[in-house]
Amino acid sequence: MYPPPDVIRQRVAEQCAVAGISLAEASRILGRRDGYVARFVRDAVPYELAVADRDKLARFFGVTGPYLAAPPRPDDRRAFAERRRLRPKYGTVLRRAT
Repeated sequence: MYPPPDVIRQRVAEQCAVAGISLAEASRILGRRDGYVARFVRDAVPYELAVADRDKLARFFGVTGPYLAAPPRPDDRRAFAERRRLRPKYGTVLRRAT
């Protein structure tokens, strides 16, 4: 479903280059120490970024969530209306104890 961590590393490095920011600045965006993203990209430590970190980076770079293996972010109003429309209508069933 989502790309493997090696592809995510490459995409994070590419997006940093496109945005013109260093890997240290990307680490600061996540609220981590300066070498965090650099170690993730170069040394694969940690093996995978946390979902919240991938989501923050996707929002910052303006890419879709799945591009960095984060959950998709549909428009909040549309998503709420869709969930409400598709929600099953369970009624309470009262049964007599026998």
